[in-house]
Amino acid sequence: MGNHNGDQPRAASCGILVTGHGRFAGGLVGAIEVIMGPQDGLRAVDFPETDTAAQLRDNLTRGLAALEDHDSVVVFCDLRGGSPFNVMNELRGTRNGVEIVYGVNLPLLLAFISERDRGESVGALIRSAVEDGHSGLGRFEAPAQATTPSDGDDDWA
Repeated sequence: MGNHNGDQPRAASCGILVTGHGRFAGGLVGAIEVIMGPQDGLRAVDFPETDTAAQLRDNLTRGLAALEDHDSVVVFCDLRGGSPFNVMNELRGTRNGVEIVYGVNLPLLLAFISERDRGESVGALIRSAVEDGHSGLGRFEAPAQATTPSDGDDDWA
């Protein structure tokens, strides 16, 4: 299901689950919806400080179940090795077509969602979106402002 000539599933039929510590996932999905509007097949599973690992597992299981109509699911996690990543890695065996991407940021997720309908394989789209996520990181250096010598008078005319 979802495979084309033995290839990976196409991203157009791909659900997206975002998870992370605190309210990270809900915040990221909220930002996506402000920028792009509501998105089909996009879910967030937060891991608030008050939740246990068992609650996280239940919430992630429900998140995957909510995306069962999709051929595949890409799970975007905040951090490799954190509880959301580790639990999702354990759950990935409960259904076919689950991919995990860690270190998600807004440019990466925007790229994945905006390119999802182009017919690429999930793997190719993940590679492209990860590149966009990398290029979305940087340090802004403002151009040096020209200064006008001052003779003590604030009138530069």
